[in-house]
Amino acid sequence: MRENILGWGSCGMKKVFKKLVIPSAVVCLLSPFNLAMAEGSTEVSLDEVEVRSTTLADYLVTTEVITAEKIKEMGATNLAAAINAVPGLYVVHADKNARLVRIRGAATDQTKVYIDGMPVFPLSGIASNSASDLSTIPIDNIERIEIIKGPGPVQYGTDYKGGVILITTKKGQGAGQTSLHLAGGSHNSFDNYMSYSGSDKNISYYITAGKTQGDGYLNNSSFKKEYFNGKFVWDLDKDSTMTFSGYYMNTDRDIANGIDQVTGEETSSSVKWSGDTKVNGKYDVKNWKYKNFEQTSLALQYDKISSDRFKYNVKFYHVSDGNDLWVLNGNNAKLNVNTATNPLWYKSTWYAQGNGIEFTGDLKADRNNTVTFGAKYNQINWESYDILNSSESGTDKRAGYYIQDNMKLNDKTDLTFGVRYDEAKQSYSSYKDVESDATDPVVNITHKLNEKNTLRFSAGKSHVFVTAKQAAANLDLDEAIPTTEKAINYEIGWAHNFDNKSSLDIAVFANKITDRITRENKTDPYTNIAKTDIKGIELEYSRYISKRLKGFVNYTYQKAEDTDETGVKTRAENLPNYMVNYGVTYMVDKFQGSVIGHVYGNVQTDSTTYPKLDNYHTVDLELKYRENKNLEYFLHVNNLFDTEYWEKYDYPGEGINFMAGANIRL
Repeated sequence: MRENILGWGSCGMKKVFKKLVIPSAVVCLLSPFNLAMAEGSTEVSLDEVEVRSTTLADYLVTTEVITAEKIKEMGATNLAAAINAVPGLYVVHADKNARLVRIRGAATDQTKVYIDGMPVFPLSGIASNSASDLSTIPIDNIERIEIIKGPGPVQYGTDYKGGVILITTKKGQGAGQTSLHLAGGSHNSFDNYMSYSGSDKNISYYITAGKTQGDGYLNNSSFKKEYFNGKFVWDLDKDSTMTFSGYYMNTDRDIANGIDQVTGEETSSSVKWSGDTKVNGKYDVKNWKYKNFEQTSLALQYDKISSDRFKYNVKFYHVSDGNDLWVLNGNNAKLNVNTATNPLWYKSTWYAQGNGIEFTGDLKADRNNTVTFGAKYNQINWESYDILNSSESGTDKRAGYYIQDNMKLNDKTDLTFGVRYDEAKQSYSSYKDVESDATDPVVNITHKLNEKNTLRFSAGKSHVFVTAKQAAANLDLDEAIPTTEKAINYEIGWAHNFDNKSSLDIAVFANKITDRITRENKTDPYTNIAKTDIKGIELEYSRYISKRLKGFVNYTYQKAEDTDETGVKTRAENLPNYMVNYGVTYMVDKFQGSVIGHVYGNVQTDSTTYPKLDNYHTVDLELKYRENKNLEYFLHVNNLFDTEYWEKYDYPGEGINFMAGANIRL
């Protein structure tokens, strides 16, 4: 009961009085393996009126919920792998080969990620997204991943076009228990971690420490990472809790060089800022690598039930992000040049840290109406410098205020309306402050036609402020600073339960963007594109085929077009026109096997040499054998049929590879 009131879980309560039996997994939208089969019911006994939780289920926007059990079925080891089969999500190699996600066609830096309410990748959208990488987030102690697609509740912010990924970590239960995960696989890789969890009287705990490394499948792609995360929850009394959570990661990672599709030779970048010597009109910059890439997140949250009609939480957090980015100057190496102005290795250092505070309150106005309101403030200070004595620094201050009303109009219809105001004040080195603000409304309506059919409609505005570095780049070129990027999102959805074994979900969406901030080349100023239209459809079907066999299939079609000032339209780059994911899981006695397939349509690239990538199909296999409650063996095989494909025009996909190991409870 405490978790429902204070944790506000993904399948949270609707309206409850006295004693009510609430079917679990009825109102949750489905993850690829969440097969819409009712898993019994939870009996809740309450006195008087209960404050209605502001959970995602209350809004019924298109939301995927991936549980810890589903993560294990997929054999995922990091966040990028765990969300790869979700409809509408396209996990891509972004800058510096980072694994980032495009949700419904939005840019990779338009997805917000939170771990236990803490923002991840503090530099993203502020100074640089080069260090943001979903594959660096381990999932060993993740309890649940929630993915909001489209116009979500205003409490999560409206400064994104794609969506929000909310990660909730596990809470320890019972006597202290130690668990080991030991695994090794292709390319001299291993992934080992140890967890300790439990609870005692009024405190619960869950901590994990691990290390993973490998050589990678391309030249200059080795990596090694050490990480630690933990969560401690204190029940101060029957109406209040205090939660302390944290995450630390330190990694060294090489960045694979590009590959020419025809010659098979490695390619390099042609950038002048590294101090490379120009030969035959070109620079030769390659062998990028991160050293001392560290991230830290710490948070303290206080939850309080003040009365039957009001509850609130206050959250304080601290984040830091730093890395040294090295790159080899190829022409200097060939010419045997290594001077202060023309170094053999160029190094650039980034560091950012910041603090934030957030407040959220729920006030029960009457039995069918809950008002949620809140505010947040955070400040990120960042700096960068390199061995050529170039330095930059800046500050990003952001404040936001919101209010939303969750109304139950009748037994079949829910309405949520919210509005949010955000403001940003950014400084960059010696340049003047850049100030921006935006006011965004969001509305969500759900209507239950009958026991099997539910309709939903969502619409909302979002914004993207110009970053300090983007503003400074234009000021350096004596160009005007781009205006705030704005978007309007729409969605119409239909959820249908055929029976207690199968379900179908359909979502039609559109994202109309004005003044999208972009630039053609790194030496050009940032400009606003007049209009960008993204539209598409998502279909998802899941079924329990038998007691031992279950499966799913989903399909996403998306079309994104830019329109310039003259009315000329062009197809968006680096985005497949369709995606299909499917999977089956078979369970018998101590054995479990899962097969997951991915099909991607053709992609228009940003290369003039290789302007289009062909569609491709890959299949992954996961096998598990549980010897007893304390010992489990597993084998995960990626790209089972060794499909040849290109993820980017200069980045080939990995061939067949595997990871095998054991989970041990001591």
